[in-house]
Amino acid sequence: HKAGAKVLLVTSWTPVLQSVYPVLKSTETFADYMSSLLQVKVVPVNGVPGLTSFNPERWMQNDIILFENLFNFKGENANCNDFSQKLASGAAIFVNDSFSLSHKMLASTVGITRFCHASLAGFHFEEELMQLRKITDTTRRPFIAIIGGSNFLGKAPALNLLASLCDGLFFVGKLSLQIMNGFGIPVPSCFVEKNSTKEVLQLIQTAHNRNIPIYYPTDTWCLNNKNNNHEKLEILDSAELFPGWTPADIGPSTLEKISSLIPLYKKVLWIGPTGFDLTEEFSGGAAQLGRILDKASHDSCDVILVGSAACKAVKGISGSSSKYTTFKNASVVLEFLKGKILPGVAALDKSYPYQIPWNAIFSDSSQPLVVDIGSGNGLFLFQMARNWEGSNFLGLEMNKKLVVRCLRDVASVDKRNLYFVSTNATSTFRSIVSSYPGQLALVTIQCPNPDFNIEQNRWRMVRRMLVEAIADLLQPNGKVYLQSDVESVLLGMKEQFMTHGKGQLVVDDDGGGDHQMDNPFGAASDWERHVLARGAPMYRTMLRKV
Repeated sequence: HKAGAKVLLVTSWTPVLQSVYPVLKSTETFADYMSSLLQVKVVPVNGVPGLTSFNPERWMQNDIILFENLFNFKGENANCNDFSQKLASGAAIFVNDSFSLSHKMLASTVGITRFCHASLAGFHFEEELMQLRKITDTTRRPFIAIIGGSNFLGKAPALNLLASLCDGLFFVGKLSLQIMNGFGIPVPSCFVEKNSTKEVLQLIQTAHNRNIPIYYPTDTWCLNNKNNNHEKLEILDSAELFPGWTPADIGPSTLEKISSLIPLYKKVLWIGPTGFDLTEEFSGGAAQLGRILDKASHDSCDVILVGSAACKAVKGISGSSSKYTTFKNASVVLEFLKGKILPGVAALDKSYPYQIPWNAIFSDSSQPLVVDIGSGNGLFLFQMARNWEGSNFLGLEMNKKLVVRCLRDVASVDKRNLYFVSTNATSTFRSIVSSYPGQLALVTIQCPNPDFNIEQNRWRMVRRMLVEAIADLLQPNGKVYLQSDVESVLLGMKEQFMTHGKGQLVVDDDGGGDHQMDNPFGAASDWERHVLARGAPMYRTMLRKV
């Protein structure tokens, strides 16, 4: 704003937040609050967000626009293409500073990036992403995770990762009942997730193979189902749970056990509530655990808090000045631990900073690099890698299963000049290729097919951000090879490169105006073979960087 940019604010808040923060009662009250905070006039605009929804004359030179709560529009949660386009109308640069929503595919976090010149992470977003990596960093050891909540089956991939990283696991909440059942300790059947038995046993086996301990509550505050007086809780030994009693929270001996264990560890992750899904009045265990971890943080232990229960427990400690790594939204962390790429991150131009060990995957990482975008089953690149030993070949493909299969084939034939990465190249090409030690000699895009039923979508991945990244990273005289069995698709791709190639790309083929130049490589993709076999033409063009 100080540099003269026109700033549009789009955000969302739930009715719960409205009741807690009166300034969120309406767009107008929120705009007034932002005006006083920023000392700049913030203009509220109701209706569908976008420059088309208000009179531009209201937007004075020094004003900032605040659009209506996105929570009010169905197109937001549906990641509606039309709604995303309205959000982006008139905007050149999109900045996402809402990391807590990265696990969701929303119009304001994913869809909007299709229509902006550049899509970037805000400072808070970037900081949160960097903090997220701390969870899987095992530099500080030993490392223990205290894991609560429920739904073992849904969290199984994340739990297995923690079992492979940590030096100890302490389960609380409903998850602890699944672990106890896995160890053969009697647990009332009503508390057992029948469909997760296999995953529980698998995790126990992983911990056993690594020789790390798994802990669970030794005692539990329980509620007698026959007694309607919720004030009368009783402590039961965890091994003596039986029907008629409902677990409410971890007991005092369990907390003593945790208190005696924590000083043995240099890093602690607490994720999920300690209780058993009852009301907040039974959450005394969380508060006591918070005090234990607060003391640990003062003793130079790295403490990572994930979820509202963990964050609230430590925040409420009077006089606490310790520094924690905190994530209020546990869903984001769990998706990350499951190994999933967060949609809100992947949609940005600079997605996860890729750290590819080039010297490990290629025998000579100084050789020219050839990148095939949308490499599919890898047939084209395998042929190229055999014919051109003096170059390295990289396939970028969104379909993870195809990439896994290709990497397996690479290992079986011991090709040290060929590699594949599962990614959306549209947003990650620059991040991946910019770190390559050698030069980028050739980029190929063949028969892009994001949505074959809609012709204009069949080259949608060839967008400005990708074109500019390729133009920037190509070596002088480096080439771009475009190919499709649909001429209009080829023309669409070519137009994007000529429009957004920064004047650095020129046509370098001899196919004349019909775009039917011969395949210059002597290697064909699987789809190209299929098209030619039925007697249909392929349309091709070659561009060169000047």
